[in-house]
Amino acid sequence: MMDTYMNVVGTERHEVRHVVTGKPVASGGSHGRETATGQGVVHCINEWAREKRVNLDGRGFMVQGFGNVGSHTAKILGKTGAVLLATGDYKGYIANPEGINPHKLAEHVARTGSVVEYRGAKQISREEFFATECDVFIPAALELEIGPEEAALLKCKLIAEGANGPTHPDAEEVLEERGIDLIPDILANSGGVIVSYYEWLQNKRSERWDLEEVEDRLAKRMKRTYLQVSEYAASRKCDWRTAAMGIALERIGKAYSERGIFP
Repeated sequence: MMDTYMNVVGTERHEVRHVVTGKPVASGGSHGRETATGQGVVHCINEWAREKRVNLDGRGFMVQGFGNVGSHTAKILGKTGAVLLATGDYKGYIANPEGINPHKLAEHVARTGSVVEYRGAKQISREEFFATECDVFIPAALELEIGPEEAALLKCKLIAEGANGPTHPDAEEVLEERGIDLIPDILANSGGVIVSYYEWLQNKRSERWDLEEVEDRLAKRMKRTYLQVSEYAASRKCDWRTAAMGIALERIGKAYSERGIFP
């Protein structure tokens, strides 16, 4: 898409690299983009753990979906000492109460295209997966995977949405009644969009940030936004999804009120 735009516009090539993000690093992409969404999810989980005074070392978690977001989230979260107990994809689900090595599983998925038949875990049903006892559940597959039935089965303390819209509105009511915390997708999986913005910024400025700078900027942005949503939800006595949307709408409203007819 970038190449086509360059040829159609016919201007200096380096001046229009910003029209597409998510590019390979050699073509003007940003370091850290591939892992950014998973990294952002983990930042939110770490902030939740700090807020709740929970030590993640030795705590169990499970991930639904082991693609880019799920696999990177599992590998990064594993660095805290947290243990991957169960995971699955469109072909099936697997579990191991002793823990699953996310790096070896990622290699298996790269070879076979699925988590099924991984030797380090046993096959389980979808119902058994959702009923697996853990501390953190990360849905990173398709939308609306958590319905009221799944919400009733879950035995976790936190859901951090790595996927877009994985929780049905009716299921959120069940989760709230059961006291299960939920970090919504608009916050939890925003790391990828944030680093795409950083890529756009680097292209516009003709700069190249190293990995450490990208990750530092991402960490500060995720932590700051997490705190804002947390404080908004507490002050307005609302759920976190409403809080995140409220902050976004208030920012837009303020811009319109201050700038009038000039958007």
